[in-house]
Amino acid sequence: MHDDILVFDFKSLYPSIIRTFNVDPIALQEGVRLPEAEAIPGFRGGQFSRETSILATIVDDLWTAREKAKKQNNTVWSNAIKIIMNSFYGVLGSAGCRFYDTRLASSITMRGHWILAQSKIWFEEKGLDVIYGDTDSIFVSLHGSNFEPKDAVSLEQELNTWWDIKIQREFKLHSRLEIEFESHFSPFLCQRFEAWKKDQRNVTRV
Repeated sequence: MHDDILVFDFKSLYPSIIRTFNVDPIALQEGVRLPEAEAIPGFRGGQFSRETSILATIVDDLWTAREKAKKQNNTVWSNAIKIIMNSFYGVLGSAGCRFYDTRLASSITMRGHWILAQSKIWFEEKGLDVIYGDTDSIFVSLHGSNFEPKDAVSLEQELNTWWDIKIQREFKLHSRLEIEFESHFSPFLCQRFEAWKKDQRNVTRV
């Protein structure tokens, strides 16, 4: 049981990774021919051209359309566009897709893992305890820290600025990552999954 938990969520994380790191089938084919110093690094042997951008351009257009729908309070249209943007990862990771390549899907999911792990380290260096995370969210405990719930927005802004600088410094890219403060829970109950699995093994089936 936790007293104060702040939840931070990366806005459309996988589409943001596609836009930031130019994860694209054609950019991959051109990128693997480039010297490592000239390409955008991916995972599982993938690397991407900095010039070619087909998929990222499509996602950019969808992103703009979604922001417009949100401003118009058109929730249905906004959610539809969000689903379309997220579907690009699923397609690239499907063996039935003509553009299927494990280097594409892995460069999205493994980059996502890296982003969450780096964000976790950032919070911990602030003296905050990260108690949980999923695909695109981080749950942060304020217990024992110098922060209060009212500091959530400033933490959001600081982390976004940190990512802007980090992406520029390490990759010479413009960051499209955007983390948002989503919720404050007090109290918050979190049961560890490992304990749940252990309990399930002890259940007698009848």
